[in-house]
Amino acid sequence: MEQWFGNIILYIVVMICLFLTFLSMMGNVWLLGTALTFAFYDNFIRFNEEFLLYLFLVFAAGELWEFFISFFGIKRENVSWTTVLIIGIGTLVGVIIGTAILPLFGSVIGGVMGSGIMAFTLEYNKNSSKADAWNLAMLAMKTQLLAALGKITAGVVMASMIVLQTLK
Repeated sequence: MEQWFGNIILYIVVMICLFLTFLSMMGNVWLLGTALTFAFYDNFIRFNEEFLLYLFLVFAAGELWEFFISFFGIKRENVSWTTVLIIGIGTLVGVIIGTAILPLFGSVIGGVMGSGIMAFTLEYNKNSSKADAWNLAMLAMKTQLLAALGKITAGVVMASMIVLQTLK
């Protein structure tokens, strides 16, 4: 009976962490911490070191995916590293504003919009071509959305791994 109650609590925490992942609010970090905490609670019986290593690898893959896609995805358009950094700052500002305006999924939408607006503004100020500015903005928005979706996918995989491991 005690194991059943512990699993129910774990499932609720996993759902909350997954929801935080959808909001881009460190949900994957909380999932990893939840698994580690449950491993101590369960004396590393079901959540052994090997499982925690695999879970960490999925976590690391999601974080690396988000970093490399968001910053280096735009670099293939032959823009300077300064432009990439400024677009990254625009993305961060967009995430903050998006979360403040629309708490549910506002961080993803805000990040996409922030990167697009900043990319359009920089490119348009550079060469006054709306077509080039729009192309760079679309690339920035696509790569930012792809980065967020990759991290969300890693969160879903981590949550699935945790739930399936408790069913063994």
